[in-house]
Amino acid sequence: MKKRKPRRMFSETFKLSVLSEYYSSGLSQYAISKKYSLDHSCLYRWQKEYPIASKELSLPSATIESFDMAEKQPELTETEKLQKRISELRHCLELEKMRSRAFEKMIEIAEQEEGISILKKDGAKR
Repeated sequence: MKKRKPRRMFSETFKLSVLSEYYSSGLSQYAISKKYSLDHSCLYRWQKEYPIASKELSLPSATIESFDMAEKQPELTETEKLQKRISELRHCLELEKMRSRAFEKMIEIAEQEEGISILKKDGAKR
């Protein structure tokens, strides 16, 4: 049976300062957690404990509005979702075409330098 590490205790001022930095700096939760050597779930729990509009944080209204706007992405219609997926697939196809051309060029250069045919088969073995 594994022994659990005891939970570290943080002061309320520390929690509030970390949360206010998270909301105002624009860094990700992962980056803030790494910066302060926090467990990945600490920041999440603290956000539940002290919501962005709470009086304890006393954040500027512009920060609250910008964070709320970033979280509330407009819901896409089915057609818009499909159009977005099509553009993603087209992009992936272009990348694969470039990759294929790079492999062809690599084989061509190897054939020239080594003087052997890589793509052509010598013949069926009996």
